[in-house]
Amino acid sequence: MSRFPEAKGFIFDCDGTLLDSLDAWDEAERELFAQTGPLTQEQEDEIHSAPIEKAAEIFHDRYGVGESPEAVLAHLDGYLLPFYAERSKPMPGACEFVRMVYEQGIPCVVLSSSPRRYLDAGLKHAGIRDCFMELVTTDEVGVSKQEPQIYERALEILGCEDAHEVFAVDDAPYAIAVMTEFGLRTIGVADGCSEERRRALEEHAETVVETLCELLPS
Repeated sequence: MSRFPEAKGFIFDCDGTLLDSLDAWDEAERELFAQTGPLTQEQEDEIHSAPIEKAAEIFHDRYGVGESPEAVLAHLDGYLLPFYAERSKPMPGACEFVRMVYEQGIPCVVLSSSPRRYLDAGLKHAGIRDCFMELVTTDEVGVSKQEPQIYERALEILGCEDAHEVFAVDDAPYAIAVMTEFGLRTIGVADGCSEERRRALEEHAETVVETLCELLPS
């Protein structure tokens, strides 16, 4: 862990960072986005950063998708919960890096816009659920990943007062931008992303890696 001797904690995103689940979300949401019409990147980020119940409300109330927010949520659950529990796979180097940090005694949390039921299922399937003190979810905290309050909650759980002593790992440029502004030490994961997305990560993250394999001892 010599690359992070000052680390007092780690905050990990899940989807696209620990679990290779973004394609599953794309598949589950394809039918929903087909009914919204074209959206800007900012509008999509608002949906993806929001608690899942709020995202379902946005789909229905703002864009007229589904018979109700509950119907939108049932659609997502029907596809995604079995995926996390049975078919999800870890991102390259994710399990190894998380276990390395955990074995060094550095406290870790997951912070995600996905609901706890998805995270628990996927992280247990990957065999790393026990490495995390807690799962911090936007639906339970009641704010999105675009708001600093959720990172304050993560620091409370980690027992850290100084954000600059905590490393945050994420693949989403909007989240990296907010976390960097908040004062966290940020690591952007660019595995398979577009050049535009990579440039956005490089603009805001302290460090950008292709995969978490690059952070493992050689």
